[in-house]
Amino acid sequence: MTVEALPIHRVGSEPPQVRREAATPPSAALRLWQTRAFFSMAVLYLFYYFGKKNIGVAAGAIEQSLGLSHRQFGWALTAFTLTYALGQFLNGFLGDRYSPKRIMLIGAVGGVAANVLFGLSHTLVLFVVFWAVNGYFSSMGWAPGCRILCNWFPERRWGWWMGLYNFFPYFGGALVAPVAAYSIERWGGWQGAFFLPPLFLAGMAALFAVSCKDAPQQVGIAPPWNPPGGQTHAPADAQAYWHAFSHRRMMVPYIVAFGANAIRWGLLHWIILILQTPAAQGGFGLALTKAGWIGSLVDWGGMFFAVSLGVLSDRLFRARRWQTIALSMVAAGGALFLLSRSAALLDSPIGMLVLCASVFASGGLIQGIHTPLFCLPGDILGQRLSGTGAGIMDGWMYVGAALAGYPLGWWLDTHGLASGIALLGTVSIVFGLIAVAIRR
Repeated sequence: MTVEALPIHRVGSEPPQVRREAATPPSAALRLWQTRAFFSMAVLYLFYYFGKKNIGVAAGAIEQSLGLSHRQFGWALTAFTLTYALGQFLNGFLGDRYSPKRIMLIGAVGGVAANVLFGLSHTLVLFVVFWAVNGYFSSMGWAPGCRILCNWFPERRWGWWMGLYNFFPYFGGALVAPVAAYSIERWGGWQGAFFLPPLFLAGMAALFAVSCKDAPQQVGIAPPWNPPGGQTHAPADAQAYWHAFSHRRMMVPYIVAFGANAIRWGLLHWIILILQTPAAQGGFGLALTKAGWIGSLVDWGGMFFAVSLGVLSDRLFRARRWQTIALSMVAAGGALFLLSRSAALLDSPIGMLVLCASVFASGGLIQGIHTPLFCLPGDILGQRLSGTGAGIMDGWMYVGAALAGYPLGWWLDTHGLASGIALLGTVSIVFGLIAVAIRR
């Protein structure tokens, strides 16, 4: 198949197969396998977060133990996001070309090993090296999972299932904060955050290996729908990859994804450290455990908005994703500005409520837009390149996320913690306005 032959349809249009899908309900065997494949894949990706978001909980203890500044420690975070971005550019394509299940398994095993090596390290150089290695293995989860999802479900249901898939990593992020905080306090050192949480990832990888299949055809089931983009059996090649990378209508989604993830990881990397920093130094002065629970609201919000924004884009906007993305990013910017002023309200009767609400809304909205964003590669490029497009999008996301490491750490050191939150709010509003161009 040549690049010119790749079928494209307009975002938000209803392809002809939608009516046939509605008339041909899935068999009981297909429904059973859809449930089994989806949930084993999604729960595995949930536990991927036990091996990459744990560092945010341990950041303050690591800096204190080694006498590192925010910007010095930020090098490890930046190294992670750069190798994660590199992996995303490659691994979605590799999942489309070979096996998304195999790629996810390799990533899980490698991530566990990298976490253990990080926990055994005691110098900044080794932190940077092993967290960079972890970044690459961690990149093997999301895009191959998107391909498994697109293989098992018809396009008209992608918004719902993508929202549910997006729910799981945020649930994992919410769970790992208290688990990692407990590990640090129980074992008396930051190393515990890199030994206990990854064990959950290792266990789920073993279950996933025997529970999931790449596509219905592997278990002898012919799905009763026509995939967007037509025939999907031919493996993606370099020409198809370039088509996905350079497609004109994917440019704005890639740009918006870049900005959204810079904001997202700015919160994920630094929110717990900001919450536990003494008020005299510009933070909120909370104990580590309390900061961990409030910081987890970023992901509880992500769970809520991942599903609700997926349903919103499917039903209210009829698979036209740009409205959901633009409105959510502007609203997240407003919540971030409120968060930047919340420390001054802590002594008031509503102070803690305002803090929790602003963390929940800002983190939830900026993460929830991943649902409509990651429907766009399949909408525009078709099912055959859905994993490749998702990987490229996530690659640009993590180029943006690199700005949340050393550069944002420098800003926090130089201009203060509240100013850093306000900066994220400004960026969110700007990229929300850019998202309006997705409709064109």
